[in-house]
Amino acid sequence: MRRQFLVASAAFGLQSRAQARSLEEEWREIARATDGTVGAAALWLDSGRLVSLNGDNRFPLASVCKLPLAMNILALVEEGKLKLNREIEVVQSDLWPGVSEIAKAWPKQRSWPLEEMTRLMVARSDNTAEEILYRLGGGAPAMAARFRQWKIDGIRIDRSERECAAAQTGATPEASYQATLRYLADPRDTGSPNGTVQLLARLFRGELLSRESTARMIEMLKATSTGPKRLKGLLPPGTVVAHKTGTTGVVKRLAAGTNDSGVIFLPNGSQIAVSVYIKASTKDDATRDRVIARIARAAYDASLS
Repeated sequence: MRRQFLVASAAFGLQSRAQARSLEEEWREIARATDGTVGAAALWLDSGRLVSLNGDNRFPLASVCKLPLAMNILALVEEGKLKLNREIEVVQSDLWPGVSEIAKAWPKQRSWPLEEMTRLMVARSDNTAEEILYRLGGGAPAMAARFRQWKIDGIRIDRSERECAAAQTGATPEASYQATLRYLADPRDTGSPNGTVQLLARLFRGELLSRESTARMIEMLKATSTGPKRLKGLLPPGTVVAHKTGTTGVVKRLAAGTNDSGVIFLPNGSQIAVSVYIKASTKDDATRDRVIARIARAAYDASLS
C-alpha cells in the first residue's frame, strides 16, 4: 500500500511539473508578441502551486504600488494610529491632475474621509490620493518596515509616484528617453511577479490584516475600473477579478511599465493570484494589454484542466 502511495505521489508530482512547464512555455510564446521583457506568476491559493516566467525579475511597479500602500494604511488603522473616518485635508501642492477624481473635485471639496481616499487610490488609481497616503503612511521607511514585518520579498517602494514620474522626465524627448532608460535600470520602486502573487495570496488568506480589513481591501480591488482589457480582458464574462493595474508614461514609443496583478475567482470556488509585468516595450497599448490578457486566460484555462 505504501509503495502504491509513493508511486501515485511521484506520478502526481511529475504531472504537476509537466503542467507547470507547459503553462510557462505557453506564456513564453505569448510574450513573443511584445519586444519588451514579460514577467508573470500564477499562484493557486488552495494548493500553493506556483508557475512563473521571469518570476524573480524586477519590474517598475507604477500604480501597483497602491496595493501595498493601501494595505499599510489599513494596518495603521488596526494599530490605532489612524481612523477611517478621519477627514484628510487636500492642499494644492498635493494635487496631481489627470488620473484623480480628488483633483477634479478640488477646491469645491477640500477634504475626504480616509476610507474614501483609500478606496479612490485603489479602485480609481487616484494619484492625488496616492501622494497623500504615501506621506501619511510614513513614506519609504515605513513601507520597508512593513514589508519586513509581513516577510514579503520582491517588492520595494522608495518614492511616491510623482517622484517616479519625475525620474522619467527630461527637458527634451531625448532627455526623457534617457531618463526612462535609467529608471528601468533602477532597482527602486520595483516588484517581481513572484513577490506580488505572494503578497496577494497572504492578503487573501487573511495572514496580513484583520478579517475586516482584509474584506475591505478585497472589495476595493474588486471595484478597480482601470485596465479592463488586461487580466480581465479574455476571461469569461462575469468572472470576478480583484486587481490593481500599473502604467507608466510612454517616451519615443518606449513604455517603461504595463502591469496588472490580482486574484481571479474560478468557477469551482478556488482562487488564483496572477501578476503580469511588461517593461521596456515599444509595442502599442493594445498589444501590451492583450499579452497580459492572454497570459491570464492561459492560467485560468490551466486551472480548469
